[in-house]
Amino acid sequence: MVVKIELEVRMAVKIVRVLNTNAVVSSDQEGRELIRAGIGFKKKKGENLDEALADKTYYLESVDDSRRLQEVVKEISEEYLEIVSRIVKTAREEGLKVRDSLYVTLTDHINSAVDRYRENIALKNMMKLEIRKFYPKEYEIGLRAVQWIQEQNDENLGEDEAAFIAMHIVSAELGSGSNVDVNKITKLINAVLQIVRIHFKIEFNEKSISYERFLTHLKFFATRVFDNTIYQDSMQEIYKVLIEENEYAYSGVRKIVEYIEKQYSYKLTIDERLYLLIHIKRILDEQSE
Repeated sequence: MVVKIELEVRMAVKIVRVLNTNAVVSSDQEGRELIRAGIGFKKKKGENLDEALADKTYYLESVDDSRRLQEVVKEISEEYLEIVSRIVKTAREEGLKVRDSLYVTLTDHINSAVDRYRENIALKNMMKLEIRKFYPKEYEIGLRAVQWIQEQNDENLGEDEAAFIAMHIVSAELGSGSNVDVNKITKLINAVLQIVRIHFKIEFNEKSISYERFLTHLKFFATRVFDNTIYQDSMQEIYKVLIEENEYAYSGVRKIVEYIEKQYSYKLTIDERLYLLIHIKRILDEQSE
């Protein structure tokens, strides 16, 4: 987690390395490396550091992520790191469990997006409608991020870029970011929703809590399919009982199971089937009401 470090007692702190003219790295009493922004001008390694001069202080729990972020800050302006810090803070306040790797990937991405904008290069996000539909919280944060960038640089990157930012947020929720293909995950989610919609001849209430919970489940379920990760939660004891009591809802689960096995060669465990059953039952119950 990146945090602003506030020290009640100031102690002599030495600079470990200088990243650029505005950012340096120092270590705290426990030997953890901290990135301090707004302080690097004419600073040298080994010099004492007046912590009061730092505009922002960042700490990442992962040493690897911290070093990767330092490399990013070396090459680009750390001004985008402050925007990403706001994005991460907002995402976590919205209940999204994003990994620290987002600081690295998104800071670099926003820098590249601004550079492209200044060169009049506009990238269309072909998944924008799906991202807005299936990841509404992430997309809304993406829109806020675009607004924050415009307030800082007077450059409006637009809704396509908001969707790209949302995709980075989703990746940080689902994995380390390097092995997560949000496009594939989104297409699988769409396919499962289509199966449920057609099989039960229903239209989803996209503003309902049941639908939102189902989407959240599908997001992580799809990740397990592509990672070929088997989910086990020892639910076998109630599996048969729930199937017998909810045969109609389970008929939709069977359709999904057949599709996943045929399309992705992934065999759903009892636990995976049970969770799908629970979510589908909630949606059907909501429809009947």
